[in-house]
Amino acid sequence: MYKLGILIASVLLSITQLFAQTKEELQHYGDSLYRQLQHIDDREEKALALLDLSFFWSDYDAEKARQYVAESEKQLGDKSSTNYYQGLLHFYRAAIHFDIDPTTSKQQYMQADSLLRKDIPAKNSVSATRYRARLWGSYGALVQREGKAHEYVQVLLEKVIPMARQIGDSTLMGNNYQNVAMALMNLEEYDKANTYYQNALDLLKGRAGAEEQRLTLFVNAARNALFSKQYSYARSLLDSADNTVKSIPTSSYLPIYHNVAGSYWETQRNFDLANFHFEKALAGAKEQHNNDMAASILFSQFEAFQTRNQPAKAMAKLREVLPYVQQQASLKNKQMVYYNLAHTASQLGKHEEAAKWYKEHKLIVDTLLTDKGEALTLELEKKYQTAEKENELLRVKAANQQQQLAIQRTRLFAGIFLLTTVLLAMLSYMWYTALKNRKRLAAQKERLLQEEIKNSKQQEKLKLFNAMLQGQERERSRIARDLHDGLGGMLAGVKLKLSAVANREAKAQPQTASSMDLYTIINQMDHSVNELRRIARNMMPESLLYMGLEASLQDLCNAMAQPQTQIDFQAANLRTDYDQSFLIAVYRIVQELLTNAVKHSDASQIWVQCSEGDGHFYISVEDNGKGFDPHGEETKREGIGLSNIRNRVEILNGHLEVDTAIGKGASFHIQFKLAE
Repeated sequence: MYKLGILIASVLLSITQLFAQTKEELQHYGDSLYRQLQHIDDREEKALALLDLSFFWSDYDAEKARQYVAESEKQLGDKSSTNYYQGLLHFYRAAIHFDIDPTTSKQQYMQADSLLRKDIPAKNSVSATRYRARLWGSYGALVQREGKAHEYVQVLLEKVIPMARQIGDSTLMGNNYQNVAMALMNLEEYDKANTYYQNALDLLKGRAGAEEQRLTLFVNAARNALFSKQYSYARSLLDSADNTVKSIPTSSYLPIYHNVAGSYWETQRNFDLANFHFEKALAGAKEQHNNDMAASILFSQFEAFQTRNQPAKAMAKLREVLPYVQQQASLKNKQMVYYNLAHTASQLGKHEEAAKWYKEHKLIVDTLLTDKGEALTLELEKKYQTAEKENELLRVKAANQQQQLAIQRTRLFAGIFLLTTVLLAMLSYMWYTALKNRKRLAAQKERLLQEEIKNSKQQEKLKLFNAMLQGQERERSRIARDLHDGLGGMLAGVKLKLSAVANREAKAQPQTASSMDLYTIINQMDHSVNELRRIARNMMPESLLYMGLEASLQDLCNAMAQPQTQIDFQAANLRTDYDQSFLIAVYRIVQELLTNAVKHSDASQIWVQCSEGDGHFYISVEDNGKGFDPHGEETKREGIGLSNIRNRVEILNGHLEVDTAIGKGASFHIQFKLAE
């Protein structure tokens, strides 16, 4: 499926608070800043304020930015000729040309660097180094725009970050560690990117006034963790971002936070939470008038609904994306959306509409191919025209020179041969590309078939396990009933008869050794009856059938508690009308988890929680024991009873999460969706 990669990239580059402002608001804000700096008496300080104002306008009005640089130079007077201020003037002029003339911008940055390196007064040395770090960061960004991402990373690591470290500016270091991480993330080097995100977080940890930077870091690091499929780590980063948001609830980065959170919950198949975050992100993007971000979020929602196999809702989201891409000049984005519209309409059985969108998609593809073809044709025509001019010149000069004419013909034949070679190479490449695409599609179909076979085998396995469980529960119930009603009654009758014999002997004669043995046998019979009832209750607890789930689980926790292991049970909002099969399944899951914890964890405390809310049933069993390695060989062999638990959960279409590590206890969280 096509992805809106270009839209997502543009969102990351454009998200700032000022993008939510109108042109009139920007003008009002800029004029307000200009009026404030008029009250500055010191000419040097006023000149620096004018340069900062120029930097503000460089993104919106290049001419106004130039005027403020010129006014700053006048304020400096003779000082403007010093290396330090000449370097600053070149720095701010480079910022003006950053978007409109990257080549000039790079030249200005290098002139600024050469001036800020030499003969700088001691009072300006730290500031000069900070400016050099900033200009190299901007220079690297221009290099990255040219497709040289690795060179950009090299500039940050060898130039910017060492300068920031030299002057002890941890905020500048943290921001550029994040820039390195984002560049590596775009290069799909996720492990390296994670290291630099962590370096940036360590620098900004606990720093006052750095909430916005930390929020940006948590969100981008979470995105990187999702790319590398480290879902638990992504969840912890998003939790940290959520805590940070509480202190800056008006942050302009909130839409991106919600968008990444939505992507996380989509990977967890919690589509309700994913949609909640996507809607929050979409509302924020619209509030900031950021159309690129809104389109990206809508497309994420479309993908979530496709994953959820809800093509009607997916189509609705695509229709919302459509106006955004139709307003843009990007043919690639239109190609992506039209393709998915055609595919989704086909899923819905709307074949006429699917044909319409496929036709639009084909037109875009043809246009892209035509543009490439026209560019190639123009290039060939230029070569041909050049050859013709050379031929004409040779014909004029070589009227009577046959040798020169022969040379000219040779060149012409060489040009024709080169043209033919180029055309053949192009046709070969197109054929190779088509063949490669066909092989890739065949491989994809094979993978899908294998996946379907795997899913079918898994369903058969679950059906077999379910049937086995049902048979086990019926047999347990029968044995428990036979033990309780049959053998239990017989033992109780024997006990009563022995008690009667003992009472007669006690009345007939004083206590003897034989009568004392008789009482000992009666006492042992009591213990046997109690043990038989305990076994019968464990096989099919009566409290589960007659008193409900909460009472039976409480009895189970009390029965399994030991002097060295305390078990705390809590229940919330549990009903009394659950299906018997559901009651038995929940009871067995908790029983198995408690058995594992008591046998293997060496825990002193176990917590069991069961609750119902929002149409879901939740089970949590946690302990403070020794834990285990979730990726170890023992766990892979399911040697501690996890296999039965996983199968029971899958039969009920539930979701199991295991959070554990060696020496840190274990937590099991289970969630079932209840039938409406």
